[in-house]
Amino acid sequence: MKNFIEELLSVNDKFEENTKKGMSDINIFEALGVEYKENYHSKFIAYLIDPHGDHYQELFANEFLKKLGRYTKAKKFKNLTAHDIESVETEACAKDNRKIDILISLKDKRYIIIENKLYAKDQPNQLKDYIKHIKEKVKNIDDFHENILTIYLHKNEDTEPSKYSLGTKNGFKINDDLIYDSYDKKMSFYLKLDYKWIKEWINACIGVCENKVKNNEIDKKFKNDMQNVIFTLNQYKTLLTWYVAIDDYVAKDYVMEFLKSSKENLNNAIKLKDESDSKDIKYKKAKEIVEEKWDEICKELVSDFFNELEKEFEKERTICGIKWFGCKLDEKRVNYDWFDFYPKIYEDDGNDVWPSVGVYFRKSDYSGFGLTFKMNYLKNKKIYNKCIKHFQKSNVEKSDNIRRSGDHYYYNKFENFNFKEKYAFAYWLIENYGEWTKKFCEILKEFLDKNTIKSALENINNELKPNK
Repeated sequence: MKNFIEELLSVNDKFEENTKKGMSDINIFEALGVEYKENYHSKFIAYLIDPHGDHYQELFANEFLKKLGRYTKAKKFKNLTAHDIESVETEACAKDNRKIDILISLKDKRYIIIENKLYAKDQPNQLKDYIKHIKEKVKNIDDFHENILTIYLHKNEDTEPSKYSLGTKNGFKINDDLIYDSYDKKMSFYLKLDYKWIKEWINACIGVCENKVKNNEIDKKFKNDMQNVIFTLNQYKTLLTWYVAIDDYVAKDYVMEFLKSSKENLNNAIKLKDESDSKDIKYKKAKEIVEEKWDEICKELVSDFFNELEKEFEKERTICGIKWFGCKLDEKRVNYDWFDFYPKIYEDDGNDVWPSVGVYFRKSDYSGFGLTFKMNYLKNKKIYNKCIKHFQKSNVEKSDNIRRSGDHYYYNKFENFNFKEKYAFAYWLIENYGEWTKKFCEILKEFLDKNTIKSALENINNELKPNK
């Protein structure tokens, strides 16, 4: 403990010294809590692209289109400039009141669809419906597909749209740089982008602004305005580096990096936080540092845990003889599931009803860690209600320690885990630091092995997928 305290104080001194010199980890996007919310990323990206805005957007649109032209094989989307843009919309209405994340409408009836998948799961027929909606705008044009460019923006460079999104019943398919319908008719050009691409574009925008200042192309009375623009772009670039496009990650807080660098350091932090005060000056100072950082430690550990789970379950993983996928959910939720697992047989499901297992904890005090087994549906409530019949209270085995809540069972009692204890989830993360995936999969297996869960899942699979 003595060595830990000495190192902690040394790192903190370095952090405070650099802070006095001007270093800061303050980020307006992080302060507003939008770092993981894809709709806010979509709005900011669209705002920068829209040349009809009131702050240098023409410059940013030109950089975006110039970079896009180097990547796409669609001839009608090369050599574009901001003057080719008619409008830029977010959440543009499509079929059945569905929303296109970003829709760039160009002159001469050309359209760029951007589907932004930061964390959300693909929805059934999503891209298929968007493309069909835009096709109606250009259906009288020969080779109409040349006027549509569909971009799938994902934080991971290797992730492509699922068949679920392209549609399984008369679904679309991607072949290199084109999207085809089920009859092999060309429907749209296709381009896969990731957030490293977005960060490179933001960096190019920063460069253009800085050059304008350097070359005295900005009137003196507007230089502060341009510096504000550069500051905002750098803030967004930093946010991407911290949370999304972490190809060149830079520590934003030396103290946090030190505390999270090992399980031993984290356990020492717990001891300092929970033990009584000491008269020793160094001990008291170290305790104050840990207490000040504790909520941030919890937040970052939780974020790291779910990021690791997502990476592990992006590709199928077999547990209890069933292949599972996993994805993060919208983190604006409070006491609901933060992560969902669903069986592979529903990956390309043509329906909109599926079972899943969710991970939850109480965000307010990091307690209540558990799993839920539930049904999900978008529109087809009739089939959903058929599945809910398999969630009967009489089917719950007492030995399973499972209780029923609403339309689903939930399980919240893990061996050696006091779910009522404040910060219990954070303590579990620290206790299993370095082995999160392994330990969590043991818990997930224990859950799926419960007779109540096995029976319900088997009956639902027979209801929805009788031949699988």
